[in-house]
Amino acid sequence: MTGRKQVAIVFGAVFVAVGLLAIWGGLTPLSQYRDTDGYLLSDPLTIDRPARAVLTTDVELLRGHYECAGEETLILGLYSPDDVRMQGVASGTDALFMGIAPADAVAGYLDGAAHDEITDWDCDVDHIEAVKYTSHEGTAAPDAPGTETFWVTSASGTGQQTLDWTIESGQWAIVIMNADASSGVSADVRFGALAPSGLETLAWSSFAVGLVALTMGGLLLFLGLRRTGRDATPRPDDTGTGPPAPQTEPPREPVGPQN
Repeated sequence: MTGRKQVAIVFGAVFVAVGLLAIWGGLTPLSQYRDTDGYLLSDPLTIDRPARAVLTTDVELLRGHYECAGEETLILGLYSPDDVRMQGVASGTDALFMGIAPADAVAGYLDGAAHDEITDWDCDVDHIEAVKYTSHEGTAAPDAPGTETFWVTSASGTGQQTLDWTIESGQWAIVIMNADASSGVSADVRFGALAPSGLETLAWSSFAVGLVALTMGGLLLFLGLRRTGRDATPRPDDTGTGPPAPQTEPPREPVGPQN
């Protein structure tokens, strides 16, 4: 294999890898669920707990889709949004409450009441999974969350509820409850954040660049790997392994009387 062919193979492999990565980076945001306001949201997380409240102090969960896909997607990995959205709908007929408040205020509100805290979670692309809860036992019955004034934002009611918030510095808690503070929280909740302006244009550009790089890489690999007729028939003096050179016999001496 000549040096030119080796160079073509190396650059072809690089272009193919870059092309596939760029195509993936472009297609991922285009294929994810986005609501009419431009928020990229995770798949629904099903919450079904017997406690009076489910909470977490990990506000990164609010970024939902971005937290799941950001490290795997070129476009989303360049952007860490603070404008977040939470959508939830109760599984039964109970009205759902979702709220965000200072963590110490929530701790005082739920003191003595049974509640579950999301302490760890993982995700895959846009699906939040492997959620771990820490249960806090209690017998107290807190007042209905809607009667409290410490929430910085909240949403409550039957049907789909939407809560928007801009993440601020500080210690915050995200709380999901029944609106009447009864036991047994059952709901499907999405988390996500506002997509950057021009995301769709950027995604299509990444996809187009990926196609070009993939095409160039494939062509270089073809040129580097193909075997020409001249390459396929080695010459005897190149490697010593080709067919032996034809042997010529010395001329024979004439037989019989010579004049």
